[in-house]
Amino acid sequence: MAIRRLIISDLHFGSGDDLLRSPAALERLEPELAWADEVVINGDLLELVFASLEDAVSAARPFLRLVNHHVGRVHYVVGNHDHHLVSLAGDERRFCDVLGLPAPQAFRVTPAERLLRALCPDADVIASYPLCELDGMRITHGHYVAAHMASSDWRLMDRLAWTLTGADARTDRLTVADYESLISPLYELMYEMANLPSGRRAQQRVERWLHHAAAIARAPRRATRPLARAAHALADRGPARELMAAQDAPTARVLDAIAAMCRNLEIQPGTVVVGHTHVSLDAAATADGRHRVFNSGSWVWDKRARNHSSYRESAWPGSVLRATGGDVLLRPLLDDCDDADLARMLGVDVRSPRRRSVLPRLVYSPIENMASRS
Repeated sequence: MAIRRLIISDLHFGSGDDLLRSPAALERLEPELAWADEVVINGDLLELVFASLEDAVSAARPFLRLVNHHVGRVHYVVGNHDHHLVSLAGDERRFCDVLGLPAPQAFRVTPAERLLRALCPDADVIASYPLCELDGMRITHGHYVAAHMASSDWRLMDRLAWTLTGADARTDRLTVADYESLISPLYELMYEMANLPSGRRAQQRVERWLHHAAAIARAPRRATRPLARAAHALADRGPARELMAAQDAPTARVLDAIAAMCRNLEIQPGTVVVGHTHVSLDAAATADGRHRVFNSGSWVWDKRARNHSSYRESAWPGSVLRATGGDVLLRPLLDDCDDADLARMLGVDVRSPRRRSVLPRLVYSPIENMASRS
């Protein structure tokens, strides 16, 4: 009998927009967990960019208790907002190399496994990065697409990220080490700041610095104006967890970026499952016809983007994928919930007028990897 796998991603526990901290949302999800033999968490289980590790784990406990109750195995493919677990694994490898000890198994994220084994003690836990293969499906969170989708709004940060890699020139031909060079320095900075006693203030100061650096460098007006708006808005914002943006790049552009990522990771033709992008992909084919792409949606109701007319349609809050023997079926679990229902799940009041955000859309750039939800 084929193994029944439930694929879920972008839970962002600790963000404040995490729907699955609500008992009502967990009640919707529980029948899917009861159906499944295994659960695949396809990245961004924890919000470690704008929340402390303690807050993120605390918010995730009820969900993980439910997972532990229903399934025998958990596959955890780490994403970008919980990337610190990958950095910890990298440090463990370096220590082993220096001390001459046996290195951990390649592509396994042992710190993530220790964490989930403690929270799901009755389940077998496997944590992988940057992808895993199950029943012929290649499953990856998908944040490597950022390197193939340059952002004019955050040109300064794009340039900084590429400079930090030490590469002579920007290129689309990237190895895993190249992708990680674009990601790790910025994520680790944000993780450390999020865990400071005054982490929100520290993150706001970084954004102010970006504004001043852009002005000094005489960045093009198209880039400087959004940076200035971002800096001024951040100075008056509430918790830093609010700095998150929905993904709204055109589907064709996203598929082109996914195709480039697949070429670089040498992913064979077939089914690819991603999260991260919040672009509706339900068996969408890449332009070269090599890959059939599914997106596992998200479990956040983004306070910055939820008033946009197309948000619910494009970001799929409250969806999962059922996979049986490589066959994949999209399951939207909150489609019958209106905004008032989702607001009640998060304990927020949507009746009060909301000032439109002046922040730029932080789409597919290195700063997006720090400052957006996907």
